[in-house]
Amino acid sequence: MSKTSQIIDFFTLHRQIFGVCPHCSEIFRLSDCHIFLKKKPVRDWMDELVRMEHRLARAEERLEVERAEMAEKARKAGRRRAQRVVKRIDPIFTPRRLNPDDAKVIFHPIDYVVFDGMKGGERIRNIVLLDREGTDAAHRRLQKSIERAVVRGRYEWHTLRVREDGTVSVEA
Repeated sequence: MSKTSQIIDFFTLHRQIFGVCPHCSEIFRLSDCHIFLKKKPVRDWMDELVRMEHRLARAEERLEVERAEMAEKARKAGRRRAQRVVKRIDPIFTPRRLNPDDAKVIFHPIDYVVFDGMKGGERIRNIVLLDREGTDAAHRRLQKSIERAVVRGRYEWHTLRVREDGTVSVEA
């Protein structure tokens, strides 16, 4: 048997011998052990390489955290700038202190239903029915009719449940 094959057999055998760490009870291969006598061995190039890799990994983690923080700051700044621009060009929602993102366009019989507070991540504070000024008598009558129904409390809440099979049930 040649020296090369003896060395290969030696390392193959060490890979097949397992141990259990007395401190953490983790299983390990003998070939993965760092064996030394009485004192730690002198640091070599491999130890230095491992140390530098760990240092680089920590630096990358810090950089990633900083990048995420900067992205969040930029997102918030962009949101504030966009809201300032919207305030200048929005004659409908901003003067009424409503978020345009909370509005749903209907157009008939009213222009918008605004779920005030929906986009802010808060709870819905109000539901606003928003319509332009009626230009003809029929439109004004319809607006007055809707206003009377709301003022008199003539509205209901129903939840429709549509199942996978297509059947619909109504919950009052």
